[in-house]
Amino acid sequence: MIKRIDLFMPPRSQYGVLHHFTEALADALTSAGVSARILQADYHNPAPFLEAIANDPPDCTLSFNGLLPDEKGNFFCELIGIPHVACIVDSQNLFISLINSPLTIVACSDRDSADFFNGLKCKNVLFMPHGVEEKLCVEEDNQERIYPVTVLCSLIDYNQIRSEWKNKYDKVICLAMDEAIEATFADSTTSYVQALVQAVDRQMELNYHIDPAKIDFVSVMDDIEMYIKGKSRIDAIKAIKDAKVHIFGSASSSAKWEDYIDKDQKNVIIHEPIPYEQVIEVLKTTQILLNSSPWIKQGAHERIFYGLACGALVVTNKNLFLEETFEDGTSIVMYDTNNPNEINQKINQYLSENKKREEIVARGREIVKQYHTWEYRARQLVEQLDPIVQNLKESIAQKNNPENSSS
Repeated sequence: MIKRIDLFMPPRSQYGVLHHFTEALADALTSAGVSARILQADYHNPAPFLEAIANDPPDCTLSFNGLLPDEKGNFFCELIGIPHVACIVDSQNLFISLINSPLTIVACSDRDSADFFNGLKCKNVLFMPHGVEEKLCVEEDNQERIYPVTVLCSLIDYNQIRSEWKNKYDKVICLAMDEAIEATFADSTTSYVQALVQAVDRQMELNYHIDPAKIDFVSVMDDIEMYIKGKSRIDAIKAIKDAKVHIFGSASSSAKWEDYIDKDQKNVIIHEPIPYEQVIEVLKTTQILLNSSPWIKQGAHERIFYGLACGALVVTNKNLFLEETFEDGTSIVMYDTNNPNEINQKINQYLSENKKREEIVARGREIVKQYHTWEYRARQLVEQLDPIVQNLKESIAQKNNPENSSS
């Protein structure tokens, strides 16, 4: 059985999300009976970090969004001979190199991402959705909810991204990208990766010459995902015509929120970005959390779980995982990405029906408390990791002692 897991604190994290996740999962693992130690490497003085692992090695290590190989292609887990769990939070496209490490276990928060890595012949892949701290799933009395609608996200200059495609890609690839984006927005089941593959096949059937070997699929997928992220957020915000909308999130390096929000949309209030600990406090004083993440079709953004845990009604786009997990209008509220205009009606309805809103939140929060806490994730993770880690340890031992393996 796994007795010890060392968690590596990420060197950086926008809004401190990854640091929050690391601490929350460490506490949850401890509650699950696993010794969890958080280690942080100092770039200028890595010796204490390395000595801690060497002097008291864990059964495996874990980090959110890591660990990628160094510039020479070396993986840290291979150098120390200890399996590593890479819990991917950001785009899968940034972590394809992990398939080159036999000691890396990839944990994805989206089943489509897990399928993606399995398709690349990655041997050890897990589905691990995000979670929340169980202590948050407790109703706080007399909590004034001063924010009618809250949006938590960064601005992505998707128009700028798209304007660069004609210089980066062949015209036919641009047509396939446009088709893939349209298909991704059209329903709650098709991932943008599936949509891209289908679009490229379709363009080839139309007698366009495309040499797949010359397509930079990683770059294409990344551009499509970023475009979908940026556009879906703005579409959802612009759909709200009446209620006050409070945006907490950083601007883009090439654009401001004001560049995308209509000048006559006076109901939108833009705040400075805040660290994640403050985000949780904002959620505790929010009536409705608006989420838009159509690039995820078989998973859930952590905002959904944290929103419900903190007592906010979550209004989000539909996807397969959410429809399995919650019931629209009963424990969550969903909308179609191909019809963002319905958001305004739903927002107005639930802002005016306090009792109904609170009933939906209570049911959603109970589902989160039972099945989507970090404590629940920790128990699942340990159960899934145990046979994988044991097999990897045996392979390491055989590699280090080839004579024993042949006897």
